[in-house]
Amino acid sequence: MKRISAGTLSFFADTLSVVLIALLLSAATFWFIQRPVFLLRHVDVVIEGNREAVSVEEVAQALKGNLRGNYFTASLGSAAASLKDIPWVKDVAIVREWPNSLQIELVLHEPIAIWGDGKLLAKDGTIFVANPDVADPNGQLPRINGPEQKRMRIYDQYRRFEAVCEQYGYRVVSLDLEDFGGWIVRFKRPDGKALKLTLKEGDSPEALDEKLKEVILNLPRLKDRLGGEPLEMDARYAKGVAVVKPAAEQETDEDMEHLPGESKDGR
Repeated sequence: MKRISAGTLSFFADTLSVVLIALLLSAATFWFIQRPVFLLRHVDVVIEGNREAVSVEEVAQALKGNLRGNYFTASLGSAAASLKDIPWVKDVAIVREWPNSLQIELVLHEPIAIWGDGKLLAKDGTIFVANPDVADPNGQLPRINGPEQKRMRIYDQYRRFEAVCEQYGYRVVSLDLEDFGGWIVRFKRPDGKALKLTLKEGDSPEALDEKLKEVILNLPRLKDRLGGEPLEMDARYAKGVAVVKPAAEQETDEDMEHLPGESKDGR
């Protein structure tokens, strides 16, 4: 009969002791974390952004079924993912607060324009579906539209156009980029009607700015000549601008006008 050495017995005894201690510690830990004091009793929500955009009901509905367990066992990842499904929410941070609370910080999108048919364009380029009236109660956001992949280019051009318009007391109401129609910018004075101006899509941003500036500077002369501000202008021509007369003076759909120093040949 083979004998077991004293060293081997000692090794098995030490191993068994470690296992027993680990089991006892696990049981004690399980018992500890299941104490009622650690049941989640408070969830504080901090909103960074437009607080009118997200309601308490939306947050509660998003967390329902996605926030289980207690201070130790709650899956913060699942809760954060459910909150990100709220259209306005850009980012979520959840922190445990001892012994039975969570603090949730919601970072909301910052809308910079109304996109297309009533969606919103955020500062980071995200397009999301939400109520435009909540984002723009005073009607100050510009309306822009065009190919979605060019959305930030369109917004950047809007800002350039707006900077030009502000110098002369106008503001940009909307800006569209059409694949075959070019840039369509509508701008006006605060108390006036919007004027529609079409510009060539292929021109550089600097050239577009200069063309808009040129048009604005020549509006007083055109107004005197036509008896009122034109309704529409097409400046896609290389030399010359097509003008739609004011309604009271309108006899034909379009008349050709040329800016000082320009002729009217071709696009």
